[in-house]
Amino acid sequence: MTSPIPVTVVSGTLGAGKTTLVNHVLSNQQGYEVAVIVNDMGDVNVDAELVADRDEERGVVDLSNGCICCRLQDDLLSEARRLAEEREFDYLLVESSGISEPVPVARVFLEGTEDGDIDPTEYFELDTMVTVLDSYGFWKEFDAGESLPAGADAADDERPLSEVLVESVEFCDVLLLNKSDMVPDDVLGGIEAVVRELQPRAEVVRTTHSEIDPGRVLDTGRFDYAAVSRSQGWKRHAAGEGHEHDGESAAEHHGVSSFVYRSERPFHPERLAAWLDDPDPGVIRAKGFCHVAGSADVLGVSQAGRAVQAGPIGAWDDGDERETRLVFIGRELEEARLRAELDELLCEEGESPEAYPFPLERP
Repeated sequence: MTSPIPVTVVSGTLGAGKTTLVNHVLSNQQGYEVAVIVNDMGDVNVDAELVADRDEERGVVDLSNGCICCRLQDDLLSEARRLAEEREFDYLLVESSGISEPVPVARVFLEGTEDGDIDPTEYFELDTMVTVLDSYGFWKEFDAGESLPAGADAADDERPLSEVLVESVEFCDVLLLNKSDMVPDDVLGGIEAVVRELQPRAEVVRTTHSEIDPGRVLDTGRFDYAAVSRSQGWKRHAAGEGHEHDGESAAEHHGVSSFVYRSERPFHPERLAAWLDDPDPGVIRAKGFCHVAGSADVLGVSQAGRAVQAGPIGAWDDGDERETRLVFIGRELEEARLRAELDELLCEEGESPEAYPFPLERP
């Protein structure tokens, strides 16, 4: 049996520079024969046309009118297998659309699809998850005083851009801080400090026009599902595994900080909902779970910038010690004020509020 073909998945928002990176790889394949699958939302897959224009003989598959992290999962795996059976190549490069979540795409190559009968591990081995981050768009999105650059948001995406950005940073092995020439050096240092706080395991590379040695995104052997999931910044802080530094860290230098809020007293559901409906502008990421009075549900909370979601993620068992545990990561966070505000949301002795109708979503 031949060895599985290694796979690199490239994620990033619309206009971040994913196709430019793919073109760089195709121009310098470092001894590999690389096949490409491109997923672009829309009737005409412009990205695939740009890639295919380089060499019509290359193995390029175009998946349009859907997203490979959900509706086109079966198509992704079927086309990947077809390529493997019909063409001679020894590396597969997948460019996801600007709205694809990286985790479901990774799982396609690890576990297959729910309705499909293809075992992806017979053909492929997931090797590297790459995120191309539009540094300029990231700066604008998380700076309340700035406006987004034209074209930075994906018009077909119902999710807020901040949520797409944060999730793509949290689940990757290699992160390209692209368009770094469009951001002042001091701001770029702050962006790098933030992304390292969100995903400290990733290799972070500053790029312009996605120019990078292809060897840093091909056949790296970096992918480890458990490790990349466990190393997400909010999980590390929730587990008490935050950074320890001698002297001032880069994060501290740029005003990036984090803290964990814990409480055994339950939140008053209506006061909590009102507080979540007006998120603090300094928070880039907040995530965790809450003990809410009047409900047997564990309330999960996820905030990325101004986008907030809150809803049941399970139920407390009879023997559970019910506790709130929320991680906050941001810039210039006023920790004392935020803690005081959260304390005010807790139920006072004798309060017995009715359950609030979560889920709550605020774009």
